[in-house]
Amino acid sequence: MSPATMSQPAPTIAPVTEIERRLHWRVLAVGGFLALMATLAVIAAVSVLVPARIVAGLPDDADVAAASAILHARLPMRAGALRFHSALAGEAPPGAVFGAGEARLAERAALLLERAHTRHRGDPRLEVALAHLDLARQRYALAERRYRAVTDRGVDSPEARLGLGVTLALQADAERDPLRARALRLEAIAQLVAVDPRDAAFEPALYDRALLLDGADRRSEALRVAREYAARDSVSPWAARLRQELGDAAD
Repeated sequence: MSPATMSQPAPTIAPVTEIERRLHWRVLAVGGFLALMATLAVIAAVSVLVPARIVAGLPDDADVAAASAILHARLPMRAGALRFHSALAGEAPPGAVFGAGEARLAERAALLLERAHTRHRGDPRLEVALAHLDLARQRYALAERRYRAVTDRGVDSPEARLGLGVTLALQADAERDPLRARALRLEAIAQLVAVDPRDAAFEPALYDRALLLDGADRRSEALRVAREYAARDSVSPWAARLRQELGDAAD
């Protein structure tokens, strides 16, 4: 071996390793999304034959009623461009700001709900309501666990699906790994697809699906969902905001 040959640096395998890692994440992201969509398709097919019992609303409890009265239309979810609705707090108008006053309201409501929770153990409506407060306070990991505790037990809770979709989308925004972020957004879309059309959460879920599909480079699907939304709501501030986000093609 010549000295020139010996002086040459050994080829590095770092680029290959990085490519393999990215391909692995891509396969996981696409595979996980397809598996999740297949599961939701099975759930939808079964629900046609055996309609699931939809869990919605709030328990009949004085503390829950007090918490709802404190928060009604006064709890922005800090969901960025996404839309959110709940039986607990209704819906804050577009552009509402979550500040120190709203944080105090959320803490007061949380204490009331936790007290009610001791009397209604196992009620998925309270788990969902508490998850909403976790989401509003940006406790995403805890909100995700609470939502999944409901959805994973086979309970059809449209609000839990909406909340979980929004939570996953917000976690994706904070994720540094682009492939992991994409996987989170795709699962968020799948959760929003599963929201029952008969529930008040369906319209916000449609709105959010359109935005997330557009952000996932699925423009044609985003426009289709946006037009479906416009057929239901073409005059509200939310409708105007969706047109602004996606353009006139969303009409």
